[in-house]
Amino acid sequence: MKVKIIEKTHELDLEDEINEFIAKKNPNILAMHYQVAMTFSSELEYSFSCLIEYEDK
Repeated sequence: MKVKIIEKTHELDLEDEINEFIAKKNPNILAMHYQVAMTFSSELEYSFSCLIEYEDK
């Protein structure tokens, strides 16, 4: 089993990178875990991340 972690500040960028990873690697995906985090310093910032558990075909 392998893992891939992808993190972006915008959900559509995360979606694009996940789709690119799937198209390029064509992995056998075992599980995907999605998370959103928010922080506030001078402005509200988001972090969208996905951990993909997979096996190479």
